[in-house]
Amino acid sequence: MKNNKDHCSEQLPKLGIQPYLELMKTTAKHESKGASARLGLLMLWFSDNYLDAVDLALSPFGITESKLDLLLLLKLHENREGITPSSLADRLGIRRASVTALLEWLEKRDLIAREQSKLDRRMVYVKITAEGLELLDKTLPTFWSACSTVMSDLDQEETMFLDKILVKLNAGIEKKLGMGR
Repeated sequence: MKNNKDHCSEQLPKLGIQPYLELMKTTAKHESKGASARLGLLMLWFSDNYLDAVDLALSPFGITESKLDLLLLLKLHENREGITPSSLADRLGIRRASVTALLEWLEKRDLIAREQSKLDRRMVYVKITAEGLELLDKTLPTFWSACSTVMSDLDQEETMFLDKILVKLNAGIEKKLGMGR
């Protein structure tokens, strides 16, 4: 019996980058730089694969990177009062509807709590719970290991070089977006 990945491979076989580069030649704006667009595409693919690898590592804990990311943000700001779902969406760079879905999932498992404001009942504030902190304690060693493992193919010099480049690229994107982590 074939699994879903086998079925997907038959319907949509892996193409590699070349067909995308051919398509880029006929569809990219003239000012687009081919080498830069190629690197951007590879970074998008890497990002997708990287998240999949981290999600796979976190699967024994029943949580994904996106949910863990939200818990981490709440932990790192747990001394702040009045964290709203919209501020979480803005900080994470995702739609408010996506944050609502994440919060509902986390709340059902008692990992976060939502409380109405005493001053304005329309306002809802979010806090991480003791259960959420406990889950972070259990999952973070695996999370950091998954983050590290992906870089294991690089030597120390390559790691330092990539770090410098990614910090620079991230700063540029954050400047364009007007927000960052």
